[in-house]
Amino acid sequence: MIKFIILFFLFALNLQSNEDDIVVRHTVDSKDYLFDKKSYCRDRTSNENLSWDEDFNEEILSKKTWKYAVSNGFKDRGRYISGWGNGELQYYTKPSKKNKNTNTSNNLFIEDGLLKIQPTREGFSGFDYTSARIDTKSLKDFTYPSRITVCFKVPSGTGFWPAFWLMPNENILWPQGGEIDIMENRGRISNLSSSALHFGKKFDEKSTLVGEVLIPRSVKFQDKFHSISLIWKKDSIEFFLDTEEEPYFKIDKSHPEFVKYNYPFNRNYYMIINVAVGGKYDDYLIDKNAFCINKECSNMKNPDNQRFLIDWIEYEKLE
Repeated sequence: MIKFIILFFLFALNLQSNEDDIVVRHTVDSKDYLFDKKSYCRDRTSNENLSWDEDFNEEILSKKTWKYAVSNGFKDRGRYISGWGNGELQYYTKPSKKNKNTNTSNNLFIEDGLLKIQPTREGFSGFDYTSARIDTKSLKDFTYPSRITVCFKVPSGTGFWPAFWLMPNENILWPQGGEIDIMENRGRISNLSSSALHFGKKFDEKSTLVGEVLIPRSVKFQDKFHSISLIWKKDSIEFFLDTEEEPYFKIDKSHPEFVKYNYPFNRNYYMIINVAVGGKYDDYLIDKNAFCINKECSNMKNPDNQRFLIDWIEYEKLE
């Protein structure tokens, strides 16, 4: 059972939100998690119904699907925007020559059937942290009507910002083409995940609609695998957690914010997976001791606790 709560204040969990964000929180009843399991992800879709999937059963990241973003920012109308516009502290790396055959890096690798992204506290190119960001731009498109699902577990500690999201294929100024954040987590908050839609005319003239889902701490996102599904149709978007029958976040073209700005989400997008370090998503908070100090993560008893783990991704076209 899901309870619907409109959030006017976010202080209960000491969260930060942009003043213009419109946030809705949904709380999942503990009765939905009566049995202890390693994974609460929804059941896999049968192969005949799938349009594409990734299960990471080989220790090679496909170059036909994924490419790396490298650096600490991007160019926008001739200007270089550092920190990816969010005050992020990491430098995204790419595979070294010794890893070119597997297309993996010290910050991103595949082990035990899992994609693992590990932010590391190490000096690199003038930055104190490294991490990884991959995307499917110009390699694989995603569009509606469809269901996109990711089964994941997030790193634990203040300063981790894992995300799984979509951006438009067209070369269009952000946020005119929209942005769909399927899942984002704050590493210091164990039982909260969020999804968001960004849209508008320009950087300082936009709207953000956010849907948060709160789960029992006994099945927190850092300890158990969970799945989030995007049900994407013409003029509507819904987000589901695990096997829930009701969406925790639902938006359609009739929302009042689309009176101010055009509804941009009826187009093709590409997929992005990354872990940022620090940044405004969690008020720039960071605990340097939560991060691995090398690829082996020799300073941690259980290195996977400091990594963003993805078990599988599915893309299913709907009628």
